Order: sequence, then structure tokens, then C-alpha cells
Amino acid sequence: MKLRRVVLGVLVTMTLCLGLGAAQTAQQDRRNFWALNNTGKEVKSFFVSPHSSTQWGDDILGRATLPDGMGTLIYFNSGIQTGCNMDFKLVYSDDTAQVYTQGRDVCQIHAVQYNPDTSEAF
Repeated sequence: MKLRRVVLGVLVTMTLCLGLGAAQTAQQDRRNFWALNNTGKEVKSFFVSPHSSTQWGDDILGRATLPDGMGTLIYFNSGIQTGCNMDFKLVYSDDTAQVYTQGRDVCQIHAVQYNPDTSEAF
């Protein structure tokens, strides 16, 4: 419960600090969400795909990584309509991977926290 409060506090702070500027530069899309890495490992590649798709597409982190305990804002291109149900694949720096294929409805949430074996939406 304490971890959830800390995560939500970080989200509010990040939204206030970064979200105001980002809202002016990127068109709002209800699919945008915060991805929080609580896996215990550094993520070197992050893939988001519509639940109905069989392909992962491009690594959305590019050359960046997502260290354990950190988060990033995931933006969707408003010009590409894919629906709201998304699957996720995280590839770690040790080349292991975790796939989350439950079809998370990103239009109904603000953040997803990725844990070693599960994910939680807020």
C-alpha cells in the first residue's frame, strides 16, 4: 500500500512538472500512459502492440534504457488509430524478456507498473 502511494505521488508530480509542457508540444491522445519499471532489472527495449496484432513493431525506447524504479511517458501517434487494448514486451539488459499479453485497456488508466511477473494499472 505504501509503494502504491509513493508511485501515485510520483505520477502526480511528474504529470504536473512534465505533462504541462508535453501537452503543448504533443497532441493529447487518451492512450498515452506512464510506464513504471518495478521489475528489478533495467529495460533495454520496450514494445507496445495492439492486443489484436501478432507483431511487436519498433522499440519505443530507441537508444534509451529504463532503469529499475524509473518511469517514462508513453505517447501514441494520434494519427494512427489502433484501439485501446495493448500488449507489452519488455526486454531486459540481460537479454531476458517478459511479455504482458492480457490486453490492457490504456484508455482507462494513467499508468502501468511492471513488476517481475505481473503488471498493475492505476
